[in-house]
Amino acid sequence: MQRVLDIDLDFFVEDPVFWPPSDERCDPDEHPVWVESEVAAFLNERCGVTARLPGFVTENHGELFPVWRNAIEEGVLLPPFHVTHVDAHADLGLGGSSFEYLMTSLLFESIADRRYPMIGDTGLNDGSHLAFAVACHWISAIDYVFCEGAGNDLPRFLMEGFDVDVDHIQLTALSLAELQGLARGRYPNVTSLEPLVPLRPVPYRDFQAQEPFDFICLTRSPPYTPVTADPIFDLIRERYIDETPLI
Repeated sequence: MQRVLDIDLDFFVEDPVFWPPSDERCDPDEHPVWVESEVAAFLNERCGVTARLPGFVTENHGELFPVWRNAIEEGVLLPPFHVTHVDAHADLGLGGSSFEYLMTSLLFESIADRRYPMIGDTGLNDGSHLAFAVACHWISAIDYVFCEGAGNDLPRFLMEGFDVDVDHIQLTALSLAELQGLARGRYPNVTSLEPLVPLRPVPYRDFQAQEPFDFICLTRSPPYTPVTADPIFDLIRERYIDETPLI
């Protein structure tokens, strides 16, 4: 099974941004970043990455979904693969309405058709792309490695039994009426259940990769990172990623 290290630059930003400014980078004075030696030490010692690996680079995290899709279609990525998601956000849709479209519409489609979901605030976006990858049955398990001040953003609607304290994602197809009833505290009549996907949230100080990675993905996430984080982005891109060309 392939293993993917998925890094969002905002992981290396102190005091994570949850409600970013709409048209500018966040204030570097309010959001200091790790020094480059600490970044390298985390990748070398915690992630076991000491040399360049094949990988993909995007500006925004939602853009990774079509990159993975293309890589899968070209036989580069072989699902289901394990994802270590190093990020200040779980990217499973908490705080948005993507889950409504996913649960009441997309999960009623064939797995092949789920690869081309609606894009935007109410569909696949930067904050929900990982849930859509799970819906496509691309992911076998997720380690969510979060930084200081993060990690409390798992959406209960997407968890097994709608319980945020369990250790598995289990997407559930529901009618809109049943989803609305669930939001009011009524347990729904479930149309169908998707396969369980183990999810392990890990504070970064406790994380230690147990197996080597096959791919590295890196995202800049401009709304969530100050310009002072760009040298970290360049460091990771140049030192650790052999960018994989896709048609």
